[in-house]
Amino acid sequence: MQEYPLGSKPVLVRAPVVLPMISPPLTDGAVLVSGGRVREVGPFRDLRRTFRGKVLDLEGVALLPALVNAHTHLELSVFRFRLTPSGSFVTWVRNLIRQRTEVALSEARQAVEEALRELWREGVGLVADVGNTGLTLGLLRESPFYSVYFREIIDFKGGTNLRDFVKGPEGERITYSLSPHAPYTVSPVLIQAIKSWTRRAGRPLSIHVAESPEECAFLKEGEGPLRVLLEERGQMPPGFRAPGLSPVAYLDRLGVLDERTICVHLVQATASDLEILAQRRSRPCLCPRSNIFLGVGLPPLPAMLSVGLKPCLGTDSLASNDRLSILAEMEALRAAYPEVAPEKLFLMATLWGAEALGRPDLGFIGPGARAEMIGLSLTPGRGSPWERLLEGPKKVEVRLYGPL
Repeated sequence: MQEYPLGSKPVLVRAPVVLPMISPPLTDGAVLVSGGRVREVGPFRDLRRTFRGKVLDLEGVALLPALVNAHTHLELSVFRFRLTPSGSFVTWVRNLIRQRTEVALSEARQAVEEALRELWREGVGLVADVGNTGLTLGLLRESPFYSVYFREIIDFKGGTNLRDFVKGPEGERITYSLSPHAPYTVSPVLIQAIKSWTRRAGRPLSIHVAESPEECAFLKEGEGPLRVLLEERGQMPPGFRAPGLSPVAYLDRLGVLDERTICVHLVQATASDLEILAQRRSRPCLCPRSNIFLGVGLPPLPAMLSVGLKPCLGTDSLASNDRLSILAEMEALRAAYPEVAPEKLFLMATLWGAEALGRPDLGFIGPGARAEMIGLSLTPGRGSPWERLLEGPKKVEVRLYGPL
């Protein structure tokens, strides 16, 4: 992979195809960059007429925004290939809990460092990392990525004092926010308190929702393997009564669904759930390869798009995936839902992810955008550039990035 740092001096980047994501593809397109920002996008012949500076001519690639991984758990990277599919979501959770106690901090840190290098090779420019140890915070701040760090909270009894969690690093490249783990591991009052803080702070909230059948059964009936696990871990509140609702309807009743709520997974979401999410303008985040690994099914992507939702993509962790590749997630959805227009998958991997994470300066190529771009191998052919990219090797050949 060739890397091109873009400094303060103006550079005109030319490519056979440019995919701005906010306008149609450009053949023999160009992007004028200066000071780490995109200044202009258009046909090369038009921009070249008035530009007398350096031209960077990229061959054999389509130029598009750096990708967005809107959900991962980097602190779990040490578990790559250590956990195997069991056919039971709760069994996988039990195995993860057990193995987390057996890993040395130095080993976990080394695995995070390698995971960050992998994200870079895979063309990611913005990453949303969910963690409950703080291990990755310093590494993210030192990395070349733009990032959102979600401090994850797990407490079904609801005794957590949020004052212990609301302070975190802030800067041009990193945003700090909170993540209640799931509707079955965080008390209703605590979920509402977390959402109240993120609303006041103007930050996104990320929560796992409707990932497994066990989750749906627990919230509707209050029974099943999740209840047993919670009781074993001393997390069942006295007098608990199940809300008798789907996970989405339950969160809606709590008043926490809005345009800054990222609902991760939604594999078990029903048609009525999707209507609720569309009304609240919430953001689905899909991690299909993790869902396949855990055997919980696949999210209903065509139905989401049909009601106007704008899903984004994540890889989840290497405890339930073998790659941190957004391109691989796109490929999985393409195989499952060939009827979905390929340009929608690219929107999910770029613009819609940046919007969900509250980064209006990323995920597209246009005036004012950060100069974070990648070049993907473009195979010759007659189809649209979207189709040619998905049918090709899906290899990141070029990275362009602004000042670090």
